[in-house]
Amino acid sequence: MEKLFIKNRKGENIAVLVEKNESQKGLAFVMHGLSGFKEQDHIAIFADAFKEKDFTVVRFDTTNTFGESDGKYENATMTNYYEDLEDVIKWAQEQKWYQEPFVLSGHSLGGMGTTLYAEKYPKKVLALAPISVVVSGKLIMEAHKRGLTRNSG
Repeated sequence: MEKLFIKNRKGENIAVLVEKNESQKGLAFVMHGLSGFKEQDHIAIFADAFKEKDFTVVRFDTTNTFGESDGKYENATMTNYYEDLEDVIKWAQEQKWYQEPFVLSGHSLGGMGTTLYAEKYPKKVLALAPISVVVSGKLIMEAHKRGLTRNSG
């Protein structure tokens, strides 16, 4: 496993984990959700599922989260999550192990980011695995008001 830091379009550091597979059959990018980080247990489990199928896996901490990347949590937005995903993929395109089409997997806000990427660049994406994806801030707030979420007290 290789950990490194790359710069996003704003010049901020993004912490990236690359788990290369010598017999690579594919490439997968795995993205955490809001307040998440690349080493969370469920993110590692998603990555392991791809590694077991001989994929090279890229995980990263978006900026403005609790991981090792730059930024402050209170500044987190869907836009910065999505742009960081684009920037990581753009960086990956320059690496020897890069291949298209690739797989995208993301949890919660990361699932929304990966889904938006697949919508914008469908020819680059082999498969999409959004897990517990955020679909609408308005719907989430309505669910909280009606007591339909686990965190609604």
